[in-house]
Amino acid sequence: MPEKIEDPEQALLFLLRHPLRKRLLRLFVEEGEGLSPKELADFTKQPLVNVAMHVRVLRDQGAVELVRERPSRGAVEHFYKATGLVEKVPWARSALGLPD
Repeated sequence: MPEKIEDPEQALLFLLRHPLRKRLLRLFVEEGEGLSPKELADFTKQPLVNVAMHVRVLRDQGAVELVRERPSRGAVEHFYKATGLVEKVPWARSALGLPD
């Protein structure tokens, strides 16, 4: 995985290259609240390990941020929400299939 891409447009282009990452980012933007990889895996019917990896990529590129943690069955569930990255890029909402 590349280091953090500083240019918002280039970061978004990188993130949107993978269809699951694109879908996850859209869900984060639509929801506006904190979502966990577990919740996203249940919703998308994708394996948790895949969703968690793509959420980490979104986090590392500054598209989502950790907003809270909750103990859950001997582990810690992490909740993320979208940052302002999508709003910084004029074409981002359209690329995600979101209304302006």
